Amino acid sequence: MHTSKHTRRSLLACAATTAFASSIRPALAAPKTIVWWYEGATAAQQAALTNYLTEPFNASQSDYKLVIEWRGNALPDQLLVALAGGQGPDIVLTNGPSWTQRFVSGNKLLDLNPFAQKFGWKEKLAPIVIQLGSYDGKLIALPKTIETQALFYNQTLFKKNSWTPPNDLTETEKLADTMLKAGIQPFAAGNAGQRFANRHLLGICYNNYCSPELVYKALSGEMPWNAPVFVEAVELLRSWWDKGYFGGQKYFSLNMNQSFALLAAGKAGMAMQGTWVFQWMPDTFEKTKQEMGVAALPQLSPKAPYPIFVLGIGADLAINAASQVAEGCAMVLDRLIDYSFVEKMSQVWEGEWNIPFAKPAPPVATTDPVQAEAAKLRAGLSEAMISGRYGYAPWTFWPSKTDDYMKGGVEEVWLKQITPKQFSDKVNDTFQQELKDGVVKKPPPRG
Repeated sequence: MHTSKHTRRSLLACAATTAFASSIRPALAAPKTIVWWYEGATAAQQAALTNYLTEPFNASQSDYKLVIEWRGNALPDQLLVALAGGQGPDIVLTNGPSWTQRFVSGNKLLDLNPFAQKFGWKEKLAPIVIQLGSYDGKLIALPKTIETQALFYNQTLFKKNSWTPPNDLTETEKLADTMLKAGIQPFAAGNAGQRFANRHLLGICYNNYCSPELVYKALSGEMPWNAPVFVEAVELLRSWWDKGYFGGQKYFSLNMNQSFALLAAGKAGMAMQGTWVFQWMPDTFEKTKQEMGVAALPQLSPKAPYPIFVLGIGADLAINAASQVAEGCAMVLDRLIDYSFVEKMSQVWEGEWNIPFAKPAPPVATTDPVQAEAAKLRAGLSEAMISGRYGYAPWTFWPSKTDDYMKGGVEEVWLKQITPKQFSDKVNDTFQQELKDGVVKKPPPRG
């Protein structure tokens, strides 16, 4: 049996070395924390982000530890206060370009160009979204979610009544009037706690009545927002409100999720909503055991093409300029721009992880009807981005003050406090001032 011999000095030296090593090991091994403030999510959605992002990222390296804090609906206001004071999370999640722009002038967000070059983001993502995230040559934000809008309808109800989704204005109003006579709300809609939902409807009228080409001209400063065609679009939306197509005063007492439950229950027939509704499907249509259908939004005048896929960015990802872990943040963002990650997340959290890749994602075989419909919309939007058949979402392309005014101003039109012309005049005045101030980001040329 071999035994080692140690002198008292060697034992003391060994003990000292061990003590020194143990004293420095935690400092060397402790990962730096990356904080990401996120909005609200269900328990299942939070678990999915933990399983597919947080845990794999933290296990893949020892330099950083990603921590997600769930902030709910208060996130936008919390970001405004925190970033203004040089504080806040390392990874910044905004409600899209109109919100991101608020932080650009104050240099609150980091230029991502060095990381884009390192990780090849400009090759991975569609050129148009790189342009939308760039300001004065700096890449400030990456899109987390591209969105489009569609006509969702209760297919069970439609089959029962032999209805078909409307393609144009005449068909839309005829069907809506028929539904009203039957005691069915034509369009499920609501804005309780979500005033931004108002301009979802306004954006549809601008694009599908006036045409994306004219909207582009107005956004480029080549045409005023109080031109007759834009006033007509607001008048159309007001006439629908007056007829009760959106449920009258009920609109103000329900949020978008709650109103969508009316559609699943057959109490409403249609909804002009965005791809974000796919995340609500498990809590709506599965409960009522009714079928959902999806169609293109109707053409509201001969001036507009058909179909139109409105292009919107529902969320932007950026890095806080004050962050001390920018490299780690970029590593996290790079994990989000990955086909396999998006595929996994979409199976649990459909509608919120539509990364606009430069090349279409590989087709995913699925028997799930909701995922199949979502995949069709993603494909339609991708094709529209390439061909130039896309429209403009207000929350993505309008400057912040104009966007803010539209949210509340259109309510004043509905409540007959102002006329469509007065509303349009105010939209134009606000936009022209922002144009003069140099904060209007001209949209990329149409393809």
